[in-house]
Amino acid sequence: MKNNKISIIIKSIAIISSIYGIIKTYQGPMSFTYFTFLSNIFVSIILFIFLIKDLYIHKKDNKYINYLYITKFIATISITLTFFVFLTILAPTLESGILHAYLDNGAGSLCVHFITPILAIIDFLFFSKDYKSEKIHSLYATIPPLLYVLFIVVGSSLGLRWGTMYAPYNFLNYHAKTGWFGFDLSLFGWETLGIGVFYMLVFLSVLFILIGLLFLYLKDNIGKEKYESTSKILF
Repeated sequence: MKNNKISIIIKSIAIISSIYGIIKTYQGPMSFTYFTFLSNIFVSIILFIFLIKDLYIHKKDNKYINYLYITKFIATISITLTFFVFLTILAPTLESGILHAYLDNGAGSLCVHFITPILAIIDFLFFSKDYKSEKIHSLYATIPPLLYVLFIVVGSSLGLRWGTMYAPYNFLNYHAKTGWFGFDLSLFGWETLGIGVFYMLVFLSVLFILIGLLFLYLKDNIGKEKYESTSKILF
């Protein structure tokens, strides 16, 4: 019962953080073309569904519940991608600097790029003990980024533009000089990393398959064997 209450608190804070961050960073309809927005909406919906489950549904052995956990895993990978890419690629290339990248807009960016992702990851690792996962599920980690790239390519082909770029993010800007397969680190900046989009996709896909495997391993070992002790350490 104590762990269930902790799970409810984590989910609730994550959802509130996400909603606040989305409101504070919203800049019109084009905001919904950014992976940050989409991943925060996705994970908030999933966390809300599991919040209802924590409150009212306690049946464990149900194949549909496991499908829901698979969706939760994909949502967690999505928000992890938001956290990782912003921290390592986007924030360092902003002219305003990393600190402003997180604290601008009433710290809304901090919420959608850091607080919500961290809480969602903790929730998945510590409170998904009923998820009957398999290693093959790690391949699902590639679904969010690949679907998003498809969305961007189709959107830009139909005329969508993000300033002077053909994508919302520099590492996906396939219309830059490096294009899909080029490589020139001297071009590193806000509009391109100097690395072809194809290579970035391969790198991120492999990386997130490995992260997916790590999450599933940690979920199995933390979520089951050390469920009580880790919750006491955290709280």
